[in-house]
Amino acid sequence: MRYAQIVVGPAGSGKTTYCKALQEYLTACRRRCHIINLDPATEEDICFENGKKKPPPPNEDYSAFDTDIRDLVDIGTVVEEDELGPNAALVRSAEILVDNLEWLADQIEETYSDESYLIFDTPGQIELFVHLSYVKSISQLLNRLNINAVAVFLLDVGFMTDPTKLIAGSMAGLAAMANLQMPHLNVLTKCDLLYEPSDTGNFTLKPFADITSSTFGLSAQDLKFQKEFFAKEPTDNKTGTSEDEENDEEEDEDDASVNYETLCGMINRGPDELLCALDNHLPQKFKRLNAAFVSLLEDFSLVSFIPLNINDEASLEQVVLATDASLQYGEDAEPRANFDMYAE
Repeated sequence: MRYAQIVVGPAGSGKTTYCKALQEYLTACRRRCHIINLDPATEEDICFENGKKKPPPPNEDYSAFDTDIRDLVDIGTVVEEDELGPNAALVRSAEILVDNLEWLADQIEETYSDESYLIFDTPGQIELFVHLSYVKSISQLLNRLNINAVAVFLLDVGFMTDPTKLIAGSMAGLAAMANLQMPHLNVLTKCDLLYEPSDTGNFTLKPFADITSSTFGLSAQDLKFQKEFFAKEPTDNKTGTSEDEENDEEEDEDDASVNYETLCGMINRGPDELLCALDNHLPQKFKRLNAAFVSLLEDFSLVSFIPLNINDEASLEQVVLATDASLQYGEDAEPRANFDMYAE
């Protein structure tokens, strides 16, 4: 059985960075993970810069991806021949791929063996996965090839700074879920921007300066708790005994778990809280519209995000566990014969 993630989301939500970080994590977990690029306008060097890797070698045949749509279509040629702008050229390139899906099917069948884990990096133009059948056609192809797939919708943590931004991002995710008609997860990316390294080497939550400017981000109780716990200066443990250092390490581990759980609680607000925030944020004439938006999201249970900090292995693990559950990963796998033997 082969598995796949189709990564979708608005432009700038960190899809390529997510794909690269996930590939590195899954490779460390001894999974055969491959990235398939479906964005003809991607700048492949970006994933190396964010992934802290060296720039690729100056080789014309080199590609940062295992399969690349740019081998099929050149967006520069599309722009020149059809006299299109950048967005229209992306739509035209998507249409070319849909018309040549057998090319993608051959690439998958000839290149990736059983138990392969495929990550599809898609363009960020919202119309490609909300209005058009581009991504849906790919999901149908994967179903035909007997590949379990899940759609992962990425949303930038910046959308949490304003209730109207959160509604817009959530509605885009809802439209993608309805259009793709496949297992769906929502991930809040760039949560590493909410953390800052402490003197102990661990990460603590930064003050939510932007989020607290809106009525949605944090309640008064959250702000009080944050001031007392997260914003405090780390203590100096250089003069402590070895026993004290061990206790400090245990406390740091507890702090990290509290950070993650508290962050989940902050971003996954209930519908009543979201509606109240919208009513306080927008003029009175939008009250009925706000109620309609919140009711729609509540019916689909969409306002639920998994926070992701790509610098935190535990955060990546939470995302992998959620996707594995949706994919039913490994349920029909046979035990491997080449397992490690450790001498006692």
